[in-house]
Amino acid sequence: MSNLSHLWPPVLSVLAVLAWLPATALGQNDPARFDAASRTRGLGGAWGHSWRLFGLGRTRTDSSFVAFHPQMGWFVTDRLELYGEGTLLVYTEPAHAVAGGLVGLAGRLHLWNDRGWTPYVTLGGGILWTSLDTREIDRRFNFQILYGLGVRLLPRRGPGWIIEARNHHISNAGTAGENFGINTATVMAGVQWILR
Repeated sequence: MSNLSHLWPPVLSVLAVLAWLPATALGQNDPARFDAASRTRGLGGAWGHSWRLFGLGRTRTDSSFVAFHPQMGWFVTDRLELYGEGTLLVYTEPAHAVAGGLVGLAGRLHLWNDRGWTPYVTLGGGILWTSLDTREIDRRFNFQILYGLGVRLLPRRGPGWIIEARNHHISNAGTAGENFGINTATVMAGVQWILR
């Protein structure tokens, strides 16, 4: 079982330093690259492996997957994007299995909107069906929660990129069995279009 909790403090420290640097130290201020009138469309691919969340989680089974995530979003303020995300997971361990669902409500809060790149935090939740058979989940239909940190790269024209590190949690919310849940450290990268 992977324990990746040692990675979070340095990542959070770097993001905190970047957040407090003046805009001129990080690059020239540009006109806003997105605002409350913007919409997004995207396609992402990911890889994930199970882990124990800061030593407190009850995930025990080694599991890994590759994932596909189509996304659609709307900015509701100049820096807050609400989006939905499809979820298709193809498990390679502990056995070949699939999972599919929808993160029906998720959000990204961007640090700024006037540069060629911006860090963000993300949080979302939805439903998931899976054929995965492990001790951590006792149902086919489950809930999924994701949260993490990412960077959006925004060229002046054409599609941009997102790179994200997230925890993907699957559980049945106590509706059946012991409900240990599965936490998966996930790295996602994708292409994004910002539409005005």
